[in-house]
Amino acid sequence: MREVLLSEAGFEMPLIRSTLIPDEFRHGFTTRLGGVSAPPFDSLNVGGKWGDRPDHVAENQRRLRIAAGVDRIFFGTQVHGRESTLVPAGATLEEIAAARADAVIGGAPGTAVGVYVADCVPVLIADVRSGACAAVHAGWRGTMAGVLSATLQRMVTELGTRMSDVRVAIGPSIGPCCFEVGPEVVSAVDTAFPAARAAGAVVEPVAGGRLHVDLWTLNRLAAESTGVATDAIDVAGACTSCNPSRFFSYRRDRGMTGQLAAFIVRAREPPSFAA
Repeated sequence: MREVLLSEAGFEMPLIRSTLIPDEFRHGFTTRLGGVSAPPFDSLNVGGKWGDRPDHVAENQRRLRIAAGVDRIFFGTQVHGRESTLVPAGATLEEIAAARADAVIGGAPGTAVGVYVADCVPVLIADVRSGACAAVHAGWRGTMAGVLSATLQRMVTELGTRMSDVRVAIGPSIGPCCFEVGPEVVSAVDTAFPAARAAGAVVEPVAGGRLHVDLWTLNRLAAESTGVATDAIDVAGACTSCNPSRFFSYRRDRGMTGQLAAFIVRAREPPSFAA
């Protein structure tokens, strides 16, 4: 992945973008920089969840839409599960926002979809053949529930996506360095991902500490198990908890924090592919 700096409409906004996703998909993972919110929400807090001023959030969201090149981005109500919602033609923001879903799928050109995060894993999916795309919110519960695999499978069933055409970008989230967990989480990982330990996704404690879990690796395993090629998966490898100057982190800041966003939209017609 690479970080780019957008300078548009009188403001600058850093975005982390995947080098695997083609240019016709406008997409990105935000940092905490580029907005107007005051501490502790400084500065690009795009979520109105934890007490920021509504006018600041509204301005930050306006900047996010400018970065996406659209006048609206569809978000669902995230509940740490595996359900997704597909944005139909003519859908309103309110209709999609009412859906209890941790993934939002867009099948039509110009349909921008997104998720909010503040340690959970944001995942962006691009079907380079059909132009379909999706944004996935994968906290540890959603990861255990299989939200990424379920979203990919729905794209296959309802949009005709082929796994050979899929590109997956796993964005900044709490990393294995900081995601210290109890035995109940490790047990859930072992059940949901039998190959997790062999892949190094369960990190042994140091000096009597607790186990750590690598959510990046678990979501990579989920994508691979659904048929996505390993070289079609891009991992930012950036820990939100470790980087207070760049990212919000719910765990690090004990809930007094802002929210990041991930978005994707097919901005142009994709190139022609042979059937």
